[in-house]
Amino acid sequence: MKKFEQAIKQAELALSKGEYKNCIEIINDQLDLFPPDTREGINIRFILITAFSGISQNEKAIVLCKELLKSNNNLIKEEARSLIQILSSPNLKTPEDWNVKFENDLDFSNKKNFSLKNKKNLKKQQKYINTENKPTGETRTFQKGFIVITFVLLFLLLSLLSGCVKINSTLDLREIDSINVNFDIENKYLSKFPWQINFENKLSDFFPNKQIISNKDLFSLKKTGLNLEEVNLTLNKILKSASNNSKSKSKGINIKHYENNFLLGKKYYFDIAIDLTNINETDNLEMYLNIIYPSKLDILGNEPNLYEVNKKEKIISWRLIPEKSNEINFSFWGWNDLLIGTLGVILLVSTAYFVMRKRYELGSDLPKLPS
Repeated sequence: MKKFEQAIKQAELALSKGEYKNCIEIINDQLDLFPPDTREGINIRFILITAFSGISQNEKAIVLCKELLKSNNNLIKEEARSLIQILSSPNLKTPEDWNVKFENDLDFSNKKNFSLKNKKNLKKQQKYINTENKPTGETRTFQKGFIVITFVLLFLLLSLLSGCVKINSTLDLREIDSINVNFDIENKYLSKFPWQINFENKLSDFFPNKQIISNKDLFSLKKTGLNLEEVNLTLNKILKSASNNSKSKSKGINIKHYENNFLLGKKYYFDIAIDLTNINETDNLEMYLNIIYPSKLDILGNEPNLYEVNKKEKIISWRLIPEKSNEINFSFWGWNDLLIGTLGVILLVSTAYFVMRKRYELGSDLPKLPS
Protein backbone atom coordinates (compact mmCIF):
# COMPACT_ATOMS: atom_id res chain seq x y z
CA MET A 1 0.00 0.00 0.00
CA LYS A 2 2.96 2.33 0.65
CA LYS A 3 4.18 1.81 -2.91
CA PHE A 4 0.72 2.76 -4.18
CA GLU A 5 0.60 5.95 -2.11
CA GLN A 6 4.11 6.85 -3.26
CA ALA A 7 3.13 6.27 -6.90
CA ILE A 8 0.02 8.46 -6.47
CA LYS A 9 2.11 11.30 -5.00
CA GLN A 10 4.61 11.08 -7.87
CA ALA A 11 1.80 11.05 -10.43
CA GLU A 12 0.07 14.07 -8.85
CA LEU A 13 3.40 15.93 -8.78
CA ALA A 14 4.02 15.16 -12.47
CA LEU A 15 0.45 16.21 -13.27
CA SER A 16 0.89 19.55 -11.50
CA LYS A 17 4.07 20.18 -13.54
CA GLY A 18 2.31 19.38 -16.81
CA GLU A 19 4.33 16.18 -17.37
CA TYR A 20 1.33 14.17 -18.55
CA LYS A 21 3.21 11.31 -20.24
CA ASN A 22 5.36 10.80 -17.16
CA CYS A 23 2.22 10.77 -14.99
CA ILE A 24 0.65 8.06 -17.19
CA GLU A 25 3.80 5.91 -17.06
CA ILE A 26 3.88 6.08 -13.25
CA ILE A 27 0.35 4.81 -12.45
CA ASN A 28 -0.86 3.12 -15.63
CA ASP A 29 0.33 -0.25 -14.31
CA GLN A 30 -1.77 0.20 -11.15
CA LEU A 31 -5.02 0.48 -13.13
CA ASP A 32 -5.83 -3.25 -13.29
CA LEU A 33 -5.09 -3.77 -9.59
CA PHE A 34 -7.94 -1.56 -8.36
CA PRO A 35 -11.52 -1.86 -9.78
CA PRO A 36 -13.58 1.29 -10.44
CA ASP A 37 -15.83 0.77 -7.39
CA THR A 38 -12.91 1.24 -4.94
CA ARG A 39 -11.55 4.55 -3.65
CA GLU A 40 -8.09 3.83 -5.03
CA GLY A 41 -9.48 2.83 -8.44
CA ILE A 42 -11.55 6.04 -8.65
CA ASN A 43 -8.51 8.19 -7.74
CA ILE A 44 -6.27 6.49 -10.33
CA ARG A 45 -8.85 6.86 -13.11
CA PHE A 46 -9.48 10.55 -12.48
CA ILE A 47 -5.73 11.26 -12.57
CA LEU A 48 -5.35 9.30 -15.83
CA ILE A 49 -8.39 11.03 -17.37
CA THR A 50 -6.77 14.41 -16.69
CA ALA A 51 -3.43 13.24 -18.09
CA PHE A 52 -4.91 11.70 -21.27
CA SER A 53 -6.98 14.82 -21.95
CA GLY A 54 -3.82 16.90 -21.48
CA ILE A 55 -2.12 15.09 -24.39
CA SER A 56 -5.31 15.09 -26.53
CA GLN A 57 -5.99 11.35 -26.14
CA ASN A 58 -9.68 11.84 -25.39
CA GLU A 59 -10.67 8.35 -26.56
CA LYS A 60 -8.67 6.70 -23.77
CA ALA A 61 -10.05 9.20 -21.26
CA ILE A 62 -13.64 8.37 -22.33
CA VAL A 63 -12.99 4.63 -21.82
CA LEU A 64 -11.93 5.34 -18.23
CA CYS A 65 -15.02 7.54 -17.71
CA LYS A 66 -17.26 4.67 -18.83
CA GLU A 67 -15.56 2.41 -16.28
CA LEU A 68 -16.44 4.93 -13.56
CA LEU A 69 -20.14 4.64 -14.53
CA LYS A 70 -20.05 1.21 -12.85
CA SER A 71 -19.24 2.78 -9.49
CA ASN A 72 -21.79 2.52 -6.66
CA ASN A 73 -21.31 6.19 -5.81
CA ASN A 74 -23.93 8.36 -7.57
CA LEU A 75 -21.71 11.46 -7.37
CA ILE A 76 -18.91 9.64 -9.19
CA LYS A 77 -21.40 8.53 -11.88
CA GLU A 78 -22.62 12.10 -12.42
CA GLU A 79 -19.02 13.37 -12.63
CA ALA A 80 -18.16 10.66 -15.16
CA ARG A 81 -21.20 11.50 -17.33
CA SER A 82 -20.25 15.18 -17.34
CA LEU A 83 -16.67 14.34 -18.34
CA ILE A 84 -17.89 12.09 -21.19
CA GLN A 85 -19.98 14.95 -22.60
CA ILE A 86 -17.03 17.35 -22.36
CA LEU A 87 -14.51 14.92 -23.89
CA SER A 88 -16.92 13.91 -26.68
CA SER A 89 -17.54 17.49 -27.78
CA PRO A 90 -15.82 18.53 -31.04
CA ASN A 91 -12.73 20.72 -30.99
CA LEU A 92 -13.57 24.15 -32.35
CA LYS A 93 -11.00 26.28 -34.11
CA THR A 94 -10.58 29.75 -32.65
CA PRO A 95 -11.17 32.48 -35.26
CA GLU A 96 -8.26 34.83 -35.87
CA ASP A 97 -10.49 37.81 -35.00
CA TRP A 98 -10.68 36.55 -31.41
CA ASN A 99 -6.90 36.85 -30.88
CA VAL A 100 -5.52 40.18 -29.68
CA LYS A 101 -2.43 41.27 -31.61
CA PHE A 102 0.04 43.83 -30.31
CA GLU A 103 2.14 45.80 -32.75
CA ASN A 104 5.71 46.48 -31.69
CA ASP A 105 7.62 49.12 -33.65
CA LEU A 106 10.63 49.10 -31.35
CA ASP A 107 13.96 47.98 -32.72
CA PHE A 108 16.25 46.59 -30.04
CA SER A 109 18.94 45.47 -32.50
CA ASN A 110 21.00 48.56 -31.72
CA LYS A 111 21.18 48.40 -27.94
CA LYS A 112 23.75 51.20 -27.67
CA ASN A 113 21.32 53.82 -28.94
CA PHE A 114 18.63 52.69 -26.51
CA SER A 115 19.38 55.10 -23.68
CA LEU A 116 17.42 56.44 -20.75
CA LYS A 117 16.51 59.49 -22.84
CA ASN A 118 14.87 57.28 -25.46
CA LYS A 119 12.89 55.53 -22.75
CA LYS A 120 11.42 58.86 -21.60
CA ASN A 121 10.40 59.65 -25.18
CA LEU A 122 8.67 56.30 -25.47
CA LYS A 123 6.57 57.02 -22.42
CA LYS A 124 5.40 60.27 -23.98
CA GLN A 125 4.35 58.46 -27.20
CA GLN A 126 2.01 55.95 -25.45
CA LYS A 127 -1.52 55.94 -26.85
CA TYR A 128 -4.68 55.70 -24.80
CA ILE A 129 -8.33 55.11 -25.65
CA ASN A 130 -10.03 58.41 -26.37
CA THR A 131 -13.17 58.66 -24.26
CA GLU A 132 -15.47 61.67 -24.45
CA ASN A 133 -17.73 62.72 -21.65
CA LYS A 134 -20.87 62.76 -23.74
CA PRO A 135 -24.14 61.98 -21.93
CA THR A 136 -25.79 58.76 -23.08
CA GLY A 137 -29.26 59.63 -21.80
CA GLU A 138 -31.46 58.19 -19.12
CA THR A 139 -31.15 54.46 -18.34
CA ARG A 140 -34.49 52.91 -19.17
CA THR A 141 -36.07 49.96 -17.36
CA PHE A 142 -37.23 46.80 -19.12
CA GLN A 143 -40.56 47.19 -20.90
CA LYS A 144 -43.55 44.83 -20.49
CA GLY A 145 -42.90 43.22 -23.85
CA PHE A 146 -39.41 42.18 -22.80
CA ILE A 147 -40.74 40.51 -19.64
CA VAL A 148 -43.44 38.59 -21.58
CA ILE A 149 -40.94 37.37 -24.19
CA THR A 150 -38.53 36.30 -21.44
CA PHE A 151 -41.22 34.22 -19.70
CA VAL A 152 -42.26 32.61 -22.99
CA LEU A 153 -38.65 31.67 -23.79
CA LEU A 154 -38.13 30.22 -20.30
CA PHE A 155 -41.33 28.18 -20.61
CA LEU A 156 -40.24 26.78 -23.98
CA LEU A 157 -36.78 26.00 -22.60
CA LEU A 158 -38.20 24.13 -19.60
CA SER A 159 -40.52 22.13 -21.86
CA LEU A 160 -37.55 21.09 -23.99
CA LEU A 161 -35.44 20.15 -20.96
CA SER A 162 -38.23 18.07 -19.41
CA GLY A 163 -37.30 15.07 -21.60
CA CYS A 164 -36.76 14.50 -25.29
CA VAL A 165 -38.15 10.94 -25.30
CA LYS A 166 -41.06 9.75 -23.17
CA ILE A 167 -41.93 6.06 -22.70
CA ASN A 168 -45.49 5.38 -21.51
CA SER A 169 -46.57 1.85 -20.62
CA THR A 170 -50.23 1.28 -19.77
CA LEU A 171 -51.58 -1.69 -17.80
CA ASP A 172 -55.39 -1.99 -17.81
CA LEU A 173 -56.44 -4.09 -14.80
CA ARG A 174 -60.19 -3.46 -14.98
CA GLU A 175 -60.66 -7.06 -16.18
CA ILE A 176 -58.18 -9.39 -14.44
CA ASP A 177 -58.75 -12.24 -16.92
CA SER A 178 -58.47 -9.94 -19.95
CA ILE A 179 -55.70 -7.37 -19.40
CA ASN A 180 -54.70 -4.84 -22.06
CA VAL A 181 -51.07 -3.68 -22.41
CA ASN A 182 -49.99 -0.54 -24.31
CA PHE A 183 -46.35 0.49 -24.82
CA ASP A 184 -45.75 3.91 -26.43
CA ILE A 185 -42.53 5.79 -27.24
CA GLU A 186 -43.14 9.49 -27.93
CA ASN A 187 -40.44 11.66 -29.49
CA LYS A 188 -40.40 15.46 -29.08
CA TYR A 189 -37.92 16.06 -31.92
CA LEU A 190 -38.24 15.49 -35.66
CA SER A 191 -35.52 12.83 -35.79
CA LYS A 192 -35.21 9.83 -33.50
CA PHE A 193 -32.12 9.00 -31.48
CA PRO A 194 -29.95 6.05 -32.64
CA TRP A 195 -30.64 4.05 -29.46
CA GLN A 196 -34.37 4.66 -29.99
CA ILE A 197 -34.27 3.31 -33.56
CA ASN A 198 -32.31 0.25 -32.40
CA PHE A 199 -34.81 -0.37 -29.58
CA GLU A 200 -37.80 -0.13 -31.93
CA ASN A 201 -36.17 -2.54 -34.40
CA LYS A 202 -35.68 -5.10 -31.61
CA LEU A 203 -39.34 -4.79 -30.59
CA SER A 204 -40.40 -5.30 -34.21
CA ASP A 205 -38.47 -8.59 -34.21
CA PHE A 206 -40.23 -9.78 -31.03
CA PHE A 207 -43.83 -8.81 -31.88
CA PRO A 208 -46.01 -9.11 -35.03
CA ASN A 209 -46.40 -6.03 -37.24
CA LYS A 210 -50.17 -5.95 -36.76
CA GLN A 211 -49.64 -5.09 -33.08
CA ILE A 212 -47.28 -2.18 -33.86
CA ILE A 213 -47.89 1.37 -35.11
CA SER A 214 -44.75 3.30 -36.05
CA ASN A 215 -44.10 6.74 -37.56
CA LYS A 216 -41.54 9.54 -37.21
CA ASP A 217 -42.96 10.78 -33.86
CA LEU A 218 -44.50 7.69 -32.25
CA PHE A 219 -43.93 3.98 -31.74
CA SER A 220 -46.91 2.12 -30.25
CA LEU A 221 -47.28 -1.55 -29.28
CA LYS A 222 -50.68 -2.86 -28.17
CA LYS A 223 -51.69 -6.32 -26.89
CA THR A 224 -55.18 -7.15 -25.61
CA GLY A 225 -56.93 -9.96 -23.74
CA LEU A 226 -53.91 -11.21 -21.77
CA ASN A 227 -53.76 -13.03 -18.47
CA LEU A 228 -51.21 -12.11 -15.79
CA GLU A 229 -48.68 -14.71 -16.94
CA GLU A 230 -48.83 -13.40 -20.51
CA VAL A 231 -48.47 -9.82 -19.23
CA ASN A 232 -45.30 -10.83 -17.37
CA LEU A 233 -43.85 -12.42 -20.52
CA THR A 234 -44.73 -9.41 -22.71
CA LEU A 235 -43.23 -6.81 -20.38
CA ASN A 236 -40.06 -8.86 -19.88
CA LYS A 237 -39.61 -9.12 -23.67
CA ILE A 238 -39.83 -5.33 -23.88
CA LEU A 239 -37.31 -4.92 -21.05
CA LYS A 240 -34.95 -7.45 -22.65
CA SER A 241 -35.08 -5.45 -25.90
CA ALA A 242 -34.17 -2.26 -24.02
CA SER A 243 -31.22 -3.86 -22.25
CA ASN A 244 -27.75 -3.36 -23.71
CA ASN A 245 -26.29 -6.34 -21.86
CA SER A 246 -27.79 -9.72 -22.75
CA LYS A 247 -25.84 -11.46 -19.93
CA SER A 248 -27.12 -9.14 -17.22
CA LYS A 249 -28.33 -10.53 -13.88
CA SER A 250 -31.36 -8.23 -13.86
CA LYS A 251 -34.47 -9.72 -12.22
CA GLY A 252 -36.67 -8.19 -14.93
CA ILE A 253 -40.37 -7.53 -14.30
CA ASN A 254 -42.34 -9.58 -11.81
CA ILE A 255 -46.08 -9.07 -11.14
CA LYS A 256 -47.43 -10.89 -8.07
CA HIS A 257 -51.03 -10.84 -6.97
CA TYR A 258 -53.44 -12.57 -4.65
CA GLU A 259 -57.13 -12.03 -3.87
CA ASN A 260 -59.63 -12.31 -1.01
CA ASN A 261 -63.17 -13.47 -1.84
CA PHE A 262 -66.18 -11.76 -0.26
CA LEU A 263 -69.92 -12.07 -0.82
CA LEU A 264 -70.29 -9.11 -3.21
CA GLY A 265 -66.82 -9.17 -4.79
CA LYS A 266 -63.08 -9.70 -4.44
CA LYS A 267 -60.23 -7.60 -3.11
CA TYR A 268 -57.09 -7.82 -5.27
CA TYR A 269 -53.56 -7.20 -3.96
CA PHE A 270 -50.74 -6.44 -6.42
CA ASP A 271 -46.97 -6.28 -5.98
CA ILE A 272 -45.19 -5.06 -9.15
CA ALA A 273 -41.37 -5.09 -9.16
CA ILE A 274 -39.41 -3.70 -12.15
CA ASP A 275 -35.62 -4.08 -12.07
CA LEU A 276 -34.07 -1.34 -14.25
CA THR A 277 -30.48 -1.68 -12.99
CA ASN A 278 -29.68 -2.76 -16.53
CA ILE A 279 -30.92 0.48 -18.14
CA ASN A 280 -28.50 3.40 -18.30
CA GLU A 281 -29.84 6.73 -17.03
CA THR A 282 -29.90 9.51 -19.61
CA ASP A 283 -31.01 13.13 -19.34
CA ASN A 284 -33.34 12.92 -22.36
CA LEU A 285 -35.51 9.97 -21.24
CA GLU A 286 -38.64 9.72 -19.08
CA MET A 287 -40.36 6.42 -18.28
CA TYR A 288 -43.85 5.95 -16.80
CA LEU A 289 -46.09 2.97 -16.08
CA ASN A 290 -49.79 3.92 -16.06
CA ILE A 291 -52.01 1.45 -14.17
CA ILE A 292 -55.80 1.60 -14.72
CA TYR A 293 -57.81 0.19 -11.79
CA PRO A 294 -61.58 -0.42 -11.57
CA SER A 295 -62.63 0.81 -8.11
CA LYS A 296 -61.46 2.02 -4.67
CA LEU A 297 -57.66 2.04 -4.48
CA ASP A 298 -55.22 1.62 -1.58
CA ILE A 299 -51.46 2.15 -2.14
CA LEU A 300 -49.33 0.43 0.48
CA GLY A 301 -45.94 1.78 1.66
CA ASN A 302 -44.46 3.38 -1.48
CA GLU A 303 -42.57 6.59 -2.19
CA PRO A 304 -45.32 9.22 -2.81
CA ASN A 305 -43.05 11.43 -4.93
CA LEU A 306 -42.76 8.73 -7.63
CA TYR A 307 -46.46 8.30 -8.45
CA GLU A 308 -49.62 10.32 -8.95
CA VAL A 309 -53.20 9.03 -8.61
CA ASN A 310 -55.97 10.43 -10.80
CA LYS A 311 -59.10 9.35 -8.88
CA LYS A 312 -61.44 10.74 -11.53
CA GLU A 313 -59.99 8.64 -14.36
CA LYS A 314 -58.79 5.89 -11.96
CA ILE A 315 -55.17 5.86 -13.15
CA ILE A 316 -51.89 5.47 -11.24
CA SER A 317 -49.06 7.29 -13.04
CA TRP A 318 -45.86 5.67 -11.73
CA ARG A 319 -42.48 7.16 -12.69
CA LEU A 320 -39.75 4.56 -13.24
CA ILE A 321 -36.13 5.38 -12.33
CA PRO A 322 -33.33 3.80 -14.45
CA GLU A 323 -30.38 2.03 -12.78
CA LYS A 324 -32.65 1.17 -9.82
CA SER A 325 -35.10 -1.51 -8.73
CA ASN A 326 -38.63 -0.01 -8.76
CA GLU A 327 -41.52 -1.48 -6.78
CA ILE A 328 -45.15 -0.55 -6.04
CA ASN A 329 -47.81 -2.27 -3.88
CA PHE A 330 -51.52 -1.52 -4.14
CA SER A 331 -54.95 -3.09 -3.77
CA PHE A 332 -58.45 -2.48 -5.16
CA TRP A 333 -61.94 -3.99 -5.16
CA GLY A 334 -63.52 -5.98 -7.98
CA TRP A 335 -67.26 -6.24 -7.56
CA ASN A 336 -69.45 -9.19 -8.66
CA ASP A 337 -71.75 -7.32 -11.06
CA LEU A 338 -74.00 -10.34 -11.74
CA LEU A 339 -74.64 -11.01 -8.07
CA ILE A 340 -75.20 -7.32 -7.27
CA GLY A 341 -77.64 -7.03 -10.20
CA THR A 342 -79.53 -10.15 -9.13
CA LEU A 343 -79.83 -8.91 -5.55
CA GLY A 344 -81.03 -5.53 -6.86
CA VAL A 345 -83.80 -7.16 -8.93
CA ILE A 346 -84.89 -9.33 -5.98
CA LEU A 347 -84.98 -6.27 -3.70
CA LEU A 348 -87.01 -4.29 -6.25
CA VAL A 349 -89.55 -7.10 -6.76
CA SER A 350 -89.87 -7.63 -3.01
CA THR A 351 -90.48 -3.91 -2.42
CA ALA A 352 -93.17 -3.80 -5.14
CA TYR A 353 -94.90 -6.86 -3.70
CA PHE A 354 -94.84 -5.38 -0.18
CA VAL A 355 -96.35 -2.07 -1.37
CA MET A 356 -99.13 -3.83 -3.35
CA ARG A 357 -99.99 -6.00 -0.38
CA LYS A 358 -100.24 -3.03 1.97
CA ARG A 359 -102.49 -1.20 -0.47
CA TYR A 360 -104.76 -4.28 -0.70
CA GLU A 361 -105.01 -4.52 3.10
CA LEU A 362 -105.89 -0.85 3.39
CA GLY A 363 -108.57 -1.22 0.72
CA SER A 364 -110.22 -4.28 2.35
CA ASP A 365 -110.92 -2.39 5.60
CA LEU A 366 -113.12 0.25 3.94
CA PRO A 367 -116.98 0.05 4.48
CA LYS A 368 -118.85 -1.77 1.71
CA LEU A 369 -121.55 -0.01 -0.33
CA PRO A 370 -125.12 -1.34 -0.05
CA SER A 371 -126.07 -3.63 -2.88
